[in-house]
Amino acid sequence: MATKRAREIPPTVDDILHYSRIVMLNDPFKEIAPKEEDRHFRALFGCSPDVSLILWYKLLRNDLVPDKGTILHMLWTLMYCKIYPKWTTMKKLTSADPKTLRHWIGLFRDSIALLECSVIRWSKRKKGDQLNDCLVSVDCVDFPIPHAGRRFHTHKWKFHSALRYEIAVSIIHGECVWINGPYEAGLWNDIMIFRNALLHELEDGERVESDNGLRGVSPQYAKCPLSIGNLVECEDMQQKVRSRHETINKRFKQWRIMKNIYMGSIEHHGGFFRTVAIVTQLCIEHGEPLFSIAYEDPHFDDDSYFQEPASNNNDSENEE
Repeated sequence: MATKRAREIPPTVDDILHYSRIVMLNDPFKEIAPKEEDRHFRALFGCSPDVSLILWYKLLRNDLVPDKGTILHMLWTLMYCKIYPKWTTMKKLTSADPKTLRHWIGLFRDSIALLECSVIRWSKRKKGDQLNDCLVSVDCVDFPIPHAGRRFHTHKWKFHSALRYEIAVSIIHGECVWINGPYEAGLWNDIMIFRNALLHELEDGERVESDNGLRGVSPQYAKCPLSIGNLVECEDMQQKVRSRHETINKRFKQWRIMKNIYMGSIEHHGGFFRTVAIVTQLCIEHGEPLFSIAYEDPHFDDDSYFQEPASNNNDSENEE
């Protein structure tokens, strides 16, 4: 008589913590104070155990878990991105061979990056739409790499080499809704990157909030501090939008693989960037939002947006 195959039990947060204790070379069955364990987990893997579990379920539902891949291998990938150690250090931390580590980290990097379409969605910019002209803030951020010639030079890193990425954040809910890159920092400035892709995603009459890097397409497609007709009473509100955008840039750089000079193959940098972006967005969605702001922009077609200079009524009517 044939026996039934045992039903697989869905993993829980306890399973995530079990594997994390293995990585940290602790007793996997030894209980630790919850707050202390959560703090250690975040320091090593860059997110909470709950977000790690959500990430695992998303990989399962999209059939993206590599063959024979486990939660442990996913945690290796998150740890590598968070602390970005040398492979010899990684070996001591995990007791795994560097060749094995490279294999699984590479597989999970590529698998997590494929979640971009389901996690970072451009359509989410309209969530809670208040009919503003500007639905997102846009900025480019540079991440350092070893010296690679003038094509990659960036003034943001004292003319060291860097890869440049474009990030858009929804203004109303503060979620990451667009990522684009990488680009050579020395060849592509902010406005070139914007014109290359994001510009074509805007609907009729839609604009973006940005710094002066997009001044060349303002006021038709962007609103920046030096835009023509920018109202003085809106400057404080716009500054808050740009400040919050810098907050998400800072969250990206809390991952050392983004902050430190990336020493791996440049062709894999985009995969690691997307892994960090996806985990960051999941954190925002599940308990770690950016600070909220009140935003209501003047519509582009308002008569009050462009004000004609007042005429001088004191001029003499008749001059001889």
